[in-house]
Amino acid sequence: MPLSPATVGRTVSALVVLVLATILLSAAPAAPETARAPGAPPEDSAPTVLVGVPGLLWRDVTPENTPTLWDMAAGTAIGNVSIRTATSRTCPTDGWLTVSAGERALSLRESFTVCEAVPEPVRDGSGAVLEEHGAYAAPNRESVFQAPVGLLGQSVRDAGGTTLAVGPGAALGVADRSGRVDHYLGSVHDLTRDRLSGVTLAAVELPDLTRLYPDPPHPADAEATEEAEANEPDPEDVPTWAREEALADLDGRLRSLVDLLPAGSSLMVVGVSMDTGPSELTVAASGRVTDGDVTGTPGFLASDSTRRPGLVALTDTTPTLLARAGVSPNEPVGGRVWHRTERPPTTEAAVQWLVDFNTAAVVVGGAIPGFFSGLVAFQLLIYAAAAYSLHRYAKGRHVKRAVVLTVTRVVALAGASFPVASYLANLVPWWASPQPFPALLACVLTADALVVALAMAGPWRRTILGPMTVVAATTTVVLFVDLAFGANLQMNSPTGYSPIVAGRFYGIGNIAFATFATGMLMTVAGVSHELISRGRRGVAVASTLVIGAASVVIIGWPGLGTDFGGVIALVPGLAVTTMMIAGVRVTPVRLGAAGLGAVTLITLLAWMDYLRPPRERSHFGEFTAQVLSGEAGPVVARKLGAMLGTLGNWQLTLLAAGALLFLFAVLNRPTNWRIGALQRAYEDAPTLRAGLTGSLVTALVGFAANDSGIAIPAIALTVAVPLTLSACAWALQKGPENPPNNQKTPESAQKM
Repeated sequence: MPLSPATVGRTVSALVVLVLATILLSAAPAAPETARAPGAPPEDSAPTVLVGVPGLLWRDVTPENTPTLWDMAAGTAIGNVSIRTATSRTCPTDGWLTVSAGERALSLRESFTVCEAVPEPVRDGSGAVLEEHGAYAAPNRESVFQAPVGLLGQSVRDAGGTTLAVGPGAALGVADRSGRVDHYLGSVHDLTRDRLSGVTLAAVELPDLTRLYPDPPHPADAEATEEAEANEPDPEDVPTWAREEALADLDGRLRSLVDLLPAGSSLMVVGVSMDTGPSELTVAASGRVTDGDVTGTPGFLASDSTRRPGLVALTDTTPTLLARAGVSPNEPVGGRVWHRTERPPTTEAAVQWLVDFNTAAVVVGGAIPGFFSGLVAFQLLIYAAAAYSLHRYAKGRHVKRAVVLTVTRVVALAGASFPVASYLANLVPWWASPQPFPALLACVLTADALVVALAMAGPWRRTILGPMTVVAATTTVVLFVDLAFGANLQMNSPTGYSPIVAGRFYGIGNIAFATFATGMLMTVAGVSHELISRGRRGVAVASTLVIGAASVVIIGWPGLGTDFGGVIALVPGLAVTTMMIAGVRVTPVRLGAAGLGAVTLITLLAWMDYLRPPRERSHFGEFTAQVLSGEAGPVVARKLGAMLGTLGNWQLTLLAAGALLFLFAVLNRPTNWRIGALQRAYEDAPTLRAGLTGSLVTALVGFAANDSGIAIPAIALTVAVPLTLSACAWALQKGPENPPNNQKTPESAQKM
C-alpha cells in the first residue's frame, strides 16, 4: 500500500534532522596539521627569491644536463604547477601578472596564440618603472577575476621591505601598484651579493627556453594576425640538442645565483608559464640556501587550493612568497601557501611521478574534444539504431526479434556505462605506456565491457530493471568510493577534471556529478522495484532516503564532494523520486519545500566551512566570505556567464536534444499494443518513472545551478536514457508472452 504523506513527511524530517546533526557535530574546525603550516618568516635579513623559468618541465630535469635542478629535486620539496591564468594559453606575461596579483590575470595581445614580451622597464636610479604597468593593471581589475596587479610588490613596500627584479618579466611580477621596483638589473650576470643586501623579495627571470623561438611579429592588421597564428612556433621544430644546450645554460645561471645568495635565503623555482605552445604542468621547487646549496626536507609540494600531493597552482606562488618574506598581503589573494607532503623515496621515482602526472594531463586534455565527439556520435547512433529496431522488430513474432532486442539492450547498457568506464580506466597506469592515448582508449573500452558483462551475467538479467540497476549501482559506488578517498579517478579523466584546465582540483566535478546523481536515482528506482514487488514499500522508501541522504552529504561536504550547485540540484530530484516511490502525489508546494530544504542545507554547509580558519576553507567557505564582504557579485557573474556560454557547445546541446527527442518521441510512440515502449516499461516497473523523473528534475536544476550548464543535462541523459532503453527493450521482448492489461490502474508510483 502507498505510504501516507504524513508518514513520508515524518521520515524525511527525521532524516533531515539526522543529517543536520551530523553536520553540526562534525563542523568544529580541525586542528591544523603541522605539515600544512605556512613557511615561517625568516629570522634574519636573507631575501626570499623567486626564479621564474617559462617553459621548464620536469621531463627537462636530469642529473646529467641540469645538475643544480636535480640536486634541488633530491633535497627539497617539489611539485607540478598548474599555470592556468585568466586565459587558457599562458604566456610569460600572463604568468608574471598572475604572480603579481595573486589571482588569475592576463595580458591583452593581438593574437591569442602568439606571446608578446614584456617591455623593458625605464631605469630610475637603482630601480626602474614599467611605464605600461597601468595598461596591464586596468583590464585585470575589470576582469571577472578582478586581479589586483601590483599586490605582491605593494604588500612588500607597505611592510617596509624592498624589491629587486632581474629581467623585465620579473619586474612585472614584483612591481608595486605604480609599476616601480626598488632595484632592477637587466641580467642575472649583473647580480652581485652587494645588490642583494637589504632586499626583502627578489625575482629573477631566466628566459633561456623562450629564446629558442624567434621574437613574435607585431601584427598591424587582421591578415597579419592570421599569418602570425598560422606561423606559431612549434616546440617540435626545436632540435633536442638546442633545448638541452639551453637547459644546461639555464642550470648554470641558477648555480651562479645560488652561490651568490646568503645563507638562510628562501629559494623558489617556478615555471611561471609555457615558453610556447599549449599549456602543460611546469616545475616547482622550494628550499633554503645553506652553505652554497639548496636544502630542505624532501617531499611533494601541495596547497589547499589543489589538495593534491605534488600539485600547486600558479596563484599559490604569491601568498607563499609573502609568507616566506614574513609579509601579509594587503588584500585577499586567491592562492594558498605551499606546504610539504610525502613523496616516493627516491628522486628518480618522485620526478617520474611528476612527469607521468603531466603526461596524463596532456593526453587527456588533447583527447577531450575527440572523446566527447565520439560520445555524441555513439549515443546518437544508439538512438537511431534503437528507433529502427523498435519499429522493425517490436511487432509480432519475428524470428530475429529476440536477438535484436537483446542486442539493443546490451548496446544501451554499454552506452550508459561509458562515463563510469572513463573513471575506472584510471585504475590502470595507462599514462606509463609508450602510446598513452591508445592505452587510455583501450582501458575505457575494457572497463565498459566489464561493467556490461557484470550487468548481464547474473540472474538479475532476467528482470526488467536488473541490468540497469547493476550499471547504475556500479556508477554510484565507484564515484562514491572515489570521493571518499580523494577523487583520484576523476583527476585526468576525460569526464573528470584536468589540472591544466584547472576548473577544479578536488571534490566532484560537474560532469561526474551528473553521472553520479543520475546513477544514484536510477539505482534507488531499481532497488525499490524489487522491494515493492515483494510488498515492502516502506523499506523501499527508507532505502531511497538513506542512499539519497548519503549521496547528498558526500556531494556537499567540504573536502569531499564540495559541490555547491550539486546539493541544490540533487535534493529536488531526490525528493521527487522519493515521493513517487512512496505513492505520494508531487505538488508545487512539496517541490518548493524540497527546494527550500536544499538551499537551507547548502547554506548551513557553507556557513560551517566559513567558520574554519581561512587557509582551511574550501570554496564553500570562500564564497560565504565573499558574500559577507560584498565581493560575491563577480563570482556569480562569472558562473552565470559560463553557464550561458555552454549553450554554444553544439555537441552537448545536440546530445541533450537527441536524448530528449528519443525519450519522448520514439519510446513513447505507440506499438502494436497501442502504448509506447516507455509506457509498457512503466507498466512492468512503475518505479522506473520515479527514477527517470527525478533524474530529469536534477538535470534541469543542475543546468541552472552549475557553471557547466548544458553539460549537466547532456551527461545525465547519456546515463538515464540508455538505461531506460534497456528496460524498454526487455518490456518489448517479453511483451507477446505477457501482454499488458490496459484496463488495470497504474501503480501509484506513477502519480505526479
